[in-house]
Amino acid sequence: MAVKQNDRVVVVLKMEGQHTGGRVLLVDRLPAGFEIENPRLVDSGDTKSLAWVGASGKPAHTEFRDDRFVAAFNYFEGEDRSTGTKPTATVAYIVRAVTPGRYVHPAASVEDMYRPDLHARTGAGTLEVAPAQ
Repeated sequence: MAVKQNDRVVVVLKMEGQHTGGRVLLVDRLPAGFEIENPRLVDSGDTKSLAWVGASGKPAHTEFRDDRFVAAFNYFEGEDRSTGTKPTATVAYIVRAVTPGRYVHPAASVEDMYRPDLHARTGAGTLEVAPAQ
């Protein structure tokens, strides 16, 4: 993937669990050269107007850190365990390419906080940020 410096990118993460219930933690580490546009600090980071994202599964907690996005989901809250509902969620956030260069794009990870044997990762890759023209 290649983007130009100052380009904004919408990151969409979709999680589909195979087991019912749980307290699930999603961590997406940013490649160097990118910064999250924190919606708590700037309006340009708000994804509510992006209806095409199809956000679902409201997180109990989110963090927009310098180097990662973190979302925690509590799938026991108000859940009837007899239904066998499996955890699903789609979350999005906006990043900006700030520093030109070639970077490693780390894998995102998701795990059940109290059952660490239940976990998954996305693929990793590389990307390039070209200087602004």
